[in-house]
Amino acid sequence: MTQTSSDRVGTRLMFENDRIRVWDLVLAPGEALEGHVHHLDFCFIVVQGGHLRHVHPSDSGQDVDVHYASDDVVFLEAGVGLVHHRLVNVGNEAYRNVVVELKERPGNE
Repeated sequence: MTQTSSDRVGTRLMFENDRIRVWDLVLAPGEALEGHVHHLDFCFIVVQGGHLRHVHPSDSGQDVDVHYASDDVVFLEAGVGLVHHRLVNVGNEAYRNVVVELKERPGNE
């Protein structure tokens, strides 16, 4: 796997305006979202929970397995760029969430 990261934080861009960007993230069992970086604070709402693995690009000892339940809501601050490595659905069911990236308000930059 390459060590580059994408700005693509979901599988499909659903909506964007000057205030927010909304992504759909759907992963079938075994599917992955390649490494990506969050430049904006964001939250995600879990539509269909499941088991995911955050895969480190060069050190499998740093891989992290997580479980999200349906209706979980998580908020994370991006800071100077929150890097998420490859995300793999290691469960037996499809996983889905909606990612909402928060852009700076005009005049508050």
